[in-house]
Amino acid sequence: MPTTKRITVYVDHVDSSADFDWMREWLAKWGEAARVESYSTGGWEHIWDIEATVEAAEEIPEDWLCASDWATHETFGKP
Repeated sequence: MPTTKRITVYVDHVDSSADFDWMREWLAKWGEAARVESYSTGGWEHIWDIEATVEAAEEIPEDWLCASDWATHETFGKP
């Protein structure tokens, strides 16, 4: 069983920064157990590609996870 998981996380903070703040706290909490491969923002939108321990990844709300070349490369036909 794998000990790490690749995830792509999307949050925005148009009306409230609560989700973004939660992610910043999560990243601080997990430190090296959650390595950010890439981060992008459009101002109100935030996307992280993260490799994290399974335990850390399980804390992320499921509706924040999204498909990506990073996390679900098989969906895009890439090895």
